[in-house]
Amino acid sequence: MFQHVFAEMNSMLDDIVKHYPSAQGSRRQELLQHWSLLRRMSDGIMDEWLAFEEKMVRLRAAGFSAEPGMSDAELPEKELPAFTRGQGYYRLLMYPEAIRQFEQVLQHFPSSWQSRMYMGMAYFQLEDTAEAVIHFQKVLHLTEQSGLKAVIYNALGCLMAKQADVEEAQKCFALAHQFDPALPEPLHNMEACLSGAEMLRYDSSMMTWL
Repeated sequence: MFQHVFAEMNSMLDDIVKHYPSAQGSRRQELLQHWSLLRRMSDGIMDEWLAFEEKMVRLRAAGFSAEPGMSDAELPEKELPAFTRGQGYYRLLMYPEAIRQFEQVLQHFPSSWQSRMYMGMAYFQLEDTAEAVIHFQKVLHLTEQSGLKAVIYNALGCLMAKQADVEEAQKCFALAHQFDPALPEPLHNMEACLSGAEMLRYDSSMMTWL
């Protein structure tokens, strides 16, 4: 529905990136006007999207579901507008904004493991290892689900590997494999961590829980 709009916006932005550094006079002013227009459009889209998501939250809270029997009763924090906004910001790669929203959620639901996961991943993406570790470790204390523990230990292993703490990383990957032997990422990461020749993997398993 909106593909053509974003295609035009991206094309205009690419033109600015390409030509602005060498542009002069009226051409430079034209590109600045295009940039201003894109900023206004982007802000407007975000505002409208957030308003739409908040309406969706209210609709779900009223009991509407596209699938019979589908319920988030076990995760009541999902009904908070801040949770929906946090998810949206995370998906838009706006990690600081996502963190602020999930901080609001945790004020009401301090035991929300999913909010902690989002915050851990947001800090992971921001390369703030200390904060990411804090939130991932809290998830471990909040859940008894072995599959979730495996995913968290795998993420912790990746963080340790990025810090060049190979020994601790290997311990985390081993625990991840122990909690879920069917999860392929920990075994891959154990080898990648030692060889340094391959990328660490964590995204696909993590997203199944978000």
